[in-house]
Amino acid sequence: MVLRLNRYRNLRLTGFLVLVLLGISIAVLPPASSDSQPKLRYVVGFDSNDVVDMLGNSSGVEIIKVIWEIRAVVIMIPPNAVDRIKGLRGIRYVEPDYEAKALEFSSYSDVLWNVRIINADKAWDSYYPSYGWSALGKNVAVAVLDTGIYYKHPELLGKIVWCANTVGRSTYTGYNLDKCIDRNGHGTHVAGIIASTINNYGNAGVAPNVTLYAVKVLSDSGSGTYSDVAEGIIVAVKGPDGVAGTSDDAKILSMSLGGSSDSNVLRDAVNWAYSYGAIIVAAAGNSGDGDPSTGNIAYPARYSNVIAVGAVDQNYNVPSWSSDGPEIDVAAPGVNIYSTYKKDGYATLSGTSMATPHVSATIALIQALRIASGKNPLTFQQMYDAITKTAKDIG
Repeated sequence: MVLRLNRYRNLRLTGFLVLVLLGISIAVLPPASSDSQPKLRYVVGFDSNDVVDMLGNSSGVEIIKVIWEIRAVVIMIPPNAVDRIKGLRGIRYVEPDYEAKALEFSSYSDVLWNVRIINADKAWDSYYPSYGWSALGKNVAVAVLDTGIYYKHPELLGKIVWCANTVGRSTYTGYNLDKCIDRNGHGTHVAGIIASTINNYGNAGVAPNVTLYAVKVLSDSGSGTYSDVAEGIIVAVKGPDGVAGTSDDAKILSMSLGGSSDSNVLRDAVNWAYSYGAIIVAAAGNSGDGDPSTGNIAYPARYSNVIAVGAVDQNYNVPSWSSDGPEIDVAAPGVNIYSTYKKDGYATLSGTSMATPHVSATIALIQALRIASGKNPLTFQQMYDAITKTAKDIG
């Protein structure tokens, strides 16, 4: 079952230097002074790889990381150096490395209504006789970009097969799941909504047989930088073999996070993932004010090539905090959702963060069934149409 909410236009419930001038290196930053400013984190988009070398040789510039796929370098500089860098040849943009954060609230209530309201249980029953475990998401990889996943949780054992951690100065990709462990709980809660085991205990995931990639882009506090999120998008799409466009790519990215600012580095990463056929599903945000015209949808959900997810409760009502506006594509259960949590625990949380994995898992079910029946997976636009055009109007 899918729901449509006309007053929000498309809200439905579905069943993120230096210079080379004449060969001469020129210092970028102003000379140090007694009133020099502390360094802050910025992202610089560049046209030529030479820019990175020049930046690395510039006094006062500290390079944190380079995201080559989208030609972006993360640096630490004092704010009074920004204008000078913006004016340099070969620079596309200079912007603050904005904050992204998990989008949830704590709360308590009934359990498992969320699986029933999107008819996931009926889908299992209908398709299992013909397609077996594929009806539950087999052979599809979903990347959870979040605070990591507590892979030791009994409901998630064996489901997380690879991980990446982009938080900080160095990036880890590999099979040591401790490198991407969730000490916050948010990412584990999201993962459980997608893939918890059906065992009449705890919660049941919407697509319990999917393969999960844990991509830690947020710190243990639940916040992070846009550049870390952007890099997480890229490594998720490239998958375990590190090469985009191969069979182990994550073609579904679940992002229960967002920020309030538009950003070149985040937009470039989303566009790059889209070019490789990835379907990104992201939380719309928890800044609702009842006025769809105020533009409070978070990024990256606000981008047109991302499926933006709002929240509803078990009575199909939109909570006051769910961000609203024409950019929202679908809505899913996001109020009082019971799921896995850190250290083998369980928690009931609310937020568009909780709604997002319902949609990601639904997409995984659809793709798994198509693969099992010998059909090609749906493209982003085909999936968008399939989800939104079969929606039920809820006013």
